[in-house]
Amino acid sequence: MQARELLSVLPADLIKSILVRRQKMADQLPKELKSRQEENNRAFQLAKASREELQAIQDTDEASASHEERLLQAQQIYDEHEQFRRRTSSRLQTIKNNIQDCQEAIDFWEKLADGGWGHLLEDAERVRSGGASSYAEAKRHTADKEGES
Repeated sequence: MQARELLSVLPADLIKSILVRRQKMADQLPKELKSRQEENNRAFQLAKASREELQAIQDTDEASASHEERLLQAQQIYDEHEQFRRRTSSRLQTIKNNIQDCQEAIDFWEKLADGGWGHLLEDAERVRSGGASSYAEAKRHTADKEGES
């Protein structure tokens, strides 16, 4: 888009566009959440089984070279499965966070679409009515804090 085209976009149209995009994302996230939960459950089962197998090998009192080799192999398998479990757990948490973030964003943009522009225009209204700019307000606030010290 060119600069003139951008200036012709109305805020209400922009909000509608953002809401549509966010709604599409929100519609896809539950499917992804289900997939991540299944993956996480599978990873948990693999890690649990490999941990039990490792523990069983460790509990034997055998001291042969083949026992040490089996122990080493079981430890490597357990480490791989545990790493996979941690990775899937992290992915699952990321999706849960994305769902929450997406819902908060949708709520915010719906509030704006319903005419909740007030907090965004407070500074502009203050300056228009002869008040101090945001910069001047921040500077005054900093000076007040320094004066209290």
